[in-house]
Amino acid sequence: MTAPLLPAPAADRPRPGDVIRNPLGMQRETVESVVIAFTLALLFRAFEAEAFVIPTGSMAPTLMGRHKDLVCSACGDDYRVGCSAEEDEQSQEFRARLAELEAEAAALRAKARAGDAAAARTAARKLDQLESRGGQLEQLRTRLARKLVQASRCGNCGHVMQLVEDTPAGIAYDPAFPSYNGDRVLVDKFSYDFREPRRWDVVVFKYPEDAKTNYIKRLIGLPGETVSIVGGDIWTSRDGQAPEIARKPPERLLAMLQCVHDTRHEAAALRTAGGPPRWADWSAAGAAPGGTAEGTGFRSRPTGTAALRYRHLVASPDDWEAGEAGTALPAAPAPALIDDFQPYNAVATRPHWVGDLAVEARLDSRGDGGTASFDLVEGGAVHRCTIDLATGVAEVTLPSANQPVRGPTRVRGRGSWRILLANVDDELTLSVDGRRVAFDGPTRWNLAIDTAEQARPDDSPRLPGDERPGDLAPAGITAVDADVTVRDLRVLRDVFYIGAREYLPHTGGFTEGRRLDFPLEAEQFFVLGDNSAASKDSRLWLEGHHVDRHLLVGRALAVFWPHAVSPSWAVPLRLGRIE
Repeated sequence: MTAPLLPAPAADRPRPGDVIRNPLGMQRETVESVVIAFTLALLFRAFEAEAFVIPTGSMAPTLMGRHKDLVCSACGDDYRVGCSAEEDEQSQEFRARLAELEAEAAALRAKARAGDAAAARTAARKLDQLESRGGQLEQLRTRLARKLVQASRCGNCGHVMQLVEDTPAGIAYDPAFPSYNGDRVLVDKFSYDFREPRRWDVVVFKYPEDAKTNYIKRLIGLPGETVSIVGGDIWTSRDGQAPEIARKPPERLLAMLQCVHDTRHEAAALRTAGGPPRWADWSAAGAAPGGTAEGTGFRSRPTGTAALRYRHLVASPDDWEAGEAGTALPAAPAPALIDDFQPYNAVATRPHWVGDLAVEARLDSRGDGGTASFDLVEGGAVHRCTIDLATGVAEVTLPSANQPVRGPTRVRGRGSWRILLANVDDELTLSVDGRRVAFDGPTRWNLAIDTAEQARPDDSPRLPGDERPGDLAPAGITAVDADVTVRDLRVLRDVFYIGAREYLPHTGGFTEGRRLDFPLEAEQFFVLGDNSAASKDSRLWLEGHHVDRHLLVGRALAVFWPHAVSPSWAVPLRLGRIE
């Protein structure tokens, strides 16, 4: 018979201050916590968000694939160059096989120096075959060298930097220029269950030709539209209506601009050798200068007119050789059109003239009056914005408009402001310290797509002071009767989408058309890479030019785990929204 349960003696009962121990034990509690956290992480990954690593540079410079972080040795500007091929599966196979052959050669070399004479002769013969000209070792080293990024070109000054070492065995990887993994991005897999995908979103999707592979591109075309690529811009139409240019929202426009030149990073060697500055004094012929121009900005006087214009002067290899040798340039570089050169691409691509530009500068005002004007040229047409420093009112003049439009700004009297004027997607926008200025009328114009298809640059030569500057001097800043300093100038360009028809694997390029049209049906989307010259996207797919809705994985939110700047120290975080 079981004994009855009796109350515990008073001495054994819990008292205030006693510690009650968990009967499960600390180890089991820890294991259960880890299991629960892991389960929640899996659920979060499946239904809410997931991390992806960018493998290639098709979205550069918005998102980086495997790349090298570089600082130009001539101007000090920092930029990146893609090097996905250096660490792809083929390169890893080459390295593994090369290590095997080098180990085999070392063993044969040891046998050839010692032991039986016959064995030594056999080892020497095999070693000679391995190390001979055209032998297995040389062939493999040559193939591996071709996978290396051997040089890069700075997007700011055009200087070419060598990224490999010359060794007795041939070209080799230079540890001074390490490569880093691609950006890691967090992808929202949930939001498209509640709202429709929007144009210009950066999206992750299953590759239509291989659903096991994830791609990341920018969403350009929506269901039911016809997407057209003309002159580097995107045009859309529905139901037989005339195509209209697709304009970027303000935050996307600013995020997608790419720097062409920054006066804070000038190549000293070229200036010392007598190279002309890209920003030239543009005072009218015979007129007394209204200020002091320095090539990186100007200081104007309270009376008179001071003017600068940007010319895209690209130094030749001979110019760089003279500059680095400390001798005079053989000839002054000739102005060129701004094109879609992308320093991320180690392999040169066919250039395309870019007319959608922006100019940015720091304006310091020491007086209470005068005007400051910013202008941009596209196809010979001048788009100008003039700010009255006494009232702060900005006035925009468009070539196609009969009357100017006006808007209030913070640029009034004495102070310092960062001003950006952009001519992008057939719209002129003004931003002051990052805030877009609202005008009392439209600052956009509507060209017919046929007109845009026939647009050409005005590349006739111009001399400083010419009243019609043309596309060889596409950006200008003028101060009239204003006591101001203009400094920290930048010229930027918009993304240029190439009308690529067909990829040519033997050359790495593609055939192009002036106008490409891509009709979309219900539940179909059109996607493009920001690095248009190096992106396999909707333009070039063989089995249809669209992504079906069910293949969309989600929207890219942020870069959340970037690499270290230096291989020895420092891990800066580049966090934030992806635009």
